[in-house]
Amino acid sequence: MRKIYLLAVSLFTISQLVSQNLKTPTLSPFSEIKQEVGLTEITLSYARPSAKGRAVMGGLVPYDETWRTGANASTKLTFTEDVKIAGNNLPAGTYALYTIPNQNEWTIIIHKKTNMRSIAGGKVKAENDAFRFTVKPISNPVGVETFTMQFTDLTTNSCHVQLSWENTIVKFPIEVEVGSKIEAQMAELMKAPDKISHRTYFRAAEYYLHNKVDLNQAMEWIDAALAKSENNFRYGLLKSKIYNAQGNQEKAISTVKTANKWATAAKNSNYMEQTRVYLAGLEEGSGAPTDDDAKSTKYIEDVASLDNILDALYASISGEKGVLRDWDRFRNLFIPEARLMPSSKNQEGKVGYRIMSPDEYVARSGKWLEENGFHEVEISREEVEYGSLVHVFSTYESYRSKADEKPFARGINSIQLMNDGERWWVIQIYWLGETEALPLPAEYLPKK
Repeated sequence: MRKIYLLAVSLFTISQLVSQNLKTPTLSPFSEIKQEVGLTEITLSYARPSAKGRAVMGGLVPYDETWRTGANASTKLTFTEDVKIAGNNLPAGTYALYTIPNQNEWTIIIHKKTNMRSIAGGKVKAENDAFRFTVKPISNPVGVETFTMQFTDLTTNSCHVQLSWENTIVKFPIEVEVGSKIEAQMAELMKAPDKISHRTYFRAAEYYLHNKVDLNQAMEWIDAALAKSENNFRYGLLKSKIYNAQGNQEKAISTVKTANKWATAAKNSNYMEQTRVYLAGLEEGSGAPTDDDAKSTKYIEDVASLDNILDALYASISGEKGVLRDWDRFRNLFIPEARLMPSSKNQEGKVGYRIMSPDEYVARSGKWLEENGFHEVEISREEVEYGSLVHVFSTYESYRSKADEKPFARGINSIQLMNDGERWWVIQIYWLGETEALPLPAEYLPKK
């Protein structure tokens, strides 16, 4: 009896101790975000340390040492489908994300072992990597107090993972497969076409149109959708858009007029307005496909992300002596009203500027660039984003040839850009070259 009593007392004491444990806030709170990209779900889980007055890069986060890329435990990325990261194939699953920071280049490590809390003592071994690759850090003039990771630059089949802390931004691309999966699904569904809903046909046609996959197949599917859902104004509008993309403006106009009648009969004010606006655009000619549309498709990767459009901007004007530039690629980067404005001092020492359209820039400078050789290379970047408003301070060096050891000029491009939800655009470039009287400030040069 005494033993039972002592056991009961012991259990009571233990329960009292457990119940008296103090819960306090985590110094580096856990965060988990999910993002759907195409047909793939990506989950990112990590802990978020804060600077709290400490120097971060090169201090709290040492250079040239493996970092957990967060706190408390390994940062993890989970993929429900196979993906590509920076061009490397990666099977579906969960992986740890480690990095080796450096002022000029970061090594990104996608690691198979995910259960390590401490990585001291060289525990992140190369033989357990899925792969490694390098990216260049970007200077951020807006300080970030708490370590932040997020998904950016979303498209139908890609996104970027972006890391931000203190004055540093690092990001890398993830690609997912969509097209072949849509085709496989439809092939399976087509084994019993009578059982396919009109909405499924519509979604397949919509995907093929917006992603410029196969317009003839898109037309077959939207016809199948309309056969199962007659007088559907939403489907009629999409069919008009497919005709327009095929270059058949006459049928596009007649089809959207019919869709407008269906919407009017159904008293659907939303699609009455949508079809009216689209018809007006077709009749004015703005809805018809043009050579510019073909160019836009050809250079679609150039405008898929902020990194891509800036890389394309420099690449399109650069080349060896005697090498023709792809000026259509250059023009495709800009909105029609874009301005390019070089700034310099005149003979009286007064600061002035010249305003050019992209076409005027090509007319003024294109021949000279091709005849003399010209390579412009970005050496440092600072970017600020607020919604659709993006400003980049891009420091450049200019060379006559890639073989040149030293640049003949340097300067800063002040570039304004926007993303309209479908692609990136250059709005304006205002640039100023370095002079003896005006050397480039250290904060706009690569960090040593």
